[in-house]
Amino acid sequence: MPLVPLPDASERCGGKARNLGLLLRAGFRVPAGFVIPDPLGDPGWEREIEAGLRRLGPGPVAVRSSALAEDGLESSFAGQLATTLGVTTAAEVIEAVHRSASSGSSPEAVAYANRTHRDAPATAGVIVQVMVQPETAGVMFTRHPVTGAEQVVIEAARGLGDAVAAGTVTPESYLVDGVHVQTARHRGGQLLSTARACALAALGRDIENLFGQPQDIEWAIAGDETWVLQARPITTAPTTAPPVRATPGEVLLTGIAASPGTAVGPARIIGSLDDFARFRPDDVLVCRTTSPAWTPLLARACAVVTETGGMLAHAAIVAREFGIPAVLAAPGAMTALAEGRLVRVDGTRGHVGTATGIGGRN
Repeated sequence: MPLVPLPDASERCGGKARNLGLLLRAGFRVPAGFVIPDPLGDPGWEREIEAGLRRLGPGPVAVRSSALAEDGLESSFAGQLATTLGVTTAAEVIEAVHRSASSGSSPEAVAYANRTHRDAPATAGVIVQVMVQPETAGVMFTRHPVTGAEQVVIEAARGLGDAVAAGTVTPESYLVDGVHVQTARHRGGQLLSTARACALAALGRDIENLFGQPQDIEWAIAGDETWVLQARPITTAPTTAPPVRATPGEVLLTGIAASPGTAVGPARIIGSLDDFARFRPDDVLVCRTTSPAWTPLLARACAVVTETGGMLAHAAIVAREFGIPAVLAAPGAMTALAEGRLVRVDGTRGHVGTATGIGGRN
């Protein structure tokens, strides 16, 4: 059967779909959908799309990749494969499914795979899922991704949560330790009450218990309902790196400590794809935000500094998996850091400063 109902998703449907199927079978609230396990290899699924969409009901859908190598214990491929939101017609769904299925061979997915010593997925399963229209959405980790503490970290923004995951906004951040909630308002206003943040953290703990390990969860709140859009294991960074041989200097910028460690290298200010040719191995990538197209730069960088984003954004996840320090949401980084200047990036404290000496990481 080319279209597999999401509650029936198994290992052959890829990591994301398998996990969502398990959540549905366990009674968690997950938007309805179906999976095409192998769109590039299974013939005939295009003829079933219209009927599949009718079964899901009215409203836009999200088309999301679900590769066998995706959302695993040691590599997430976070943000590297194609997602299309707000799709409304069968023809658009078919086009988006092909795009997601073939995105495993994209330059960014290949660069990610090479950097993590994995095989890039030649093809990916694809999920077609009803879109929730939330008032608030975001990401939470059931363990602190930088310190490893048993605290739930929640990042939230108004509307859809894709901007939080992509790092194109600096979200509100909540640290939940038992019944204590610490709030950092990066955007102004408090989106989540203490009670709501605690309820989200409890949901995260329940999901962690289901899978038996700390989880990276995408969530959305619409009215009184909280929906689970994704759950995958939290991946960890390598533990070894060459030492930094440089003397710390003046702190120039402070941002979110998003990936631990320190590194020294020349600041390379990258504003667009046109600047990629200037980037050299072991440069410090300095940009407003990153996108999957920038993964080849992250794979060669010694550190990354962005003007927007949070510690749960794709860029932060990929930086931790690559073992490079990251400081995100450092306002004015692209103007405060001079092109080519040797800087020291401290991803444990969230500082970027001057340095003298020889570049490297620790």
